[in-house]
Amino acid sequence: MQVERHELRCFHAVIEAGGFSRAAERLDLSQSAVSQTIANLEHRLGTSLLRRGNPPQPTEAGIRLLRFAETTLNEEREALADIGQIKSGALSTLSLALSPAANSRIGVTLLKEFCERNPLTRLKVVVAPSREIVHGVGEGRWELGFGPFHHNMPAHFALHPCFSETRRLMIARDHPARNALARDGVNAMRELPLVTSYLDDSARRATGERLRDAFGSVWEVSHMELRLALVADGKGVTYVSDLLTAVPPQLVPVEGLPYSSIDRQVGAYNLRHQPLSQAGTRFLALCHERWPKQSSP
Repeated sequence: MQVERHELRCFHAVIEAGGFSRAAERLDLSQSAVSQTIANLEHRLGTSLLRRGNPPQPTEAGIRLLRFAETTLNEEREALADIGQIKSGALSTLSLALSPAANSRIGVTLLKEFCERNPLTRLKVVVAPSREIVHGVGEGRWELGFGPFHHNMPAHFALHPCFSETRRLMIARDHPARNALARDGVNAMRELPLVTSYLDDSARRATGERLRDAFGSVWEVSHMELRLALVADGKGVTYVSDLLTAVPPQLVPVEGLPYSSIDRQVGAYNLRHQPLSQAGTRFLALCHERWPKQSSP
């Protein structure tokens, strides 16, 4: 047995309005339709819900049904109000993680434009290393990631490429190994550590060998400013994105090696089979609008 929502609405209106005729006016129905609805409901439930009078009073069974009706109709009103606010962006949250390089070049501009268009949308935005963002989106910590695409992006991600970046291998201008690099860069590089946030095992050189094998060791340092400071102090080499707006003046590019530069796509990504929130959908729409050739679905 099931009580229909229109039956709850009629029953609630009769009690709240204080009679069948007033309930009919409120519901824009005929009085006979309201009376028939209550009679059918009582027949199906096998009990009387109202003591007819002026105004009608609920029976004990009617009091219990009235509580249920009030709860159900209040939840309906709240849900409809929430949906209206979500449509306007008021209850939606943009859950986004940006890589440091992407944030340096486009983060402020992109978020300012998003907020101007969606002033009521809540923000949950962090700047994190690209590897952490990939894991975080996969685990549901953030709905959207924005940064460089790794070589082994998960197959269950939807990718939205926006623009490309070039990462150039750089070293301190006064590093003692620079002369050796000029003479025999490949062998000299095998004596130096690469300071990087992350270097996945599938990253390969043109020869098919692992990129990490080109260096003496790999230091994984997630904090970008710390990486740059270590390399500027002569502690190794690092790849620096051309998206960065502030590069220490002590750093100079390492030229002439097959891996002196790496090109990568940068863009947004999310779980492919999980519906996006209203805020996430609007953020991707902004990306597609800003970079239509690259990020067209």
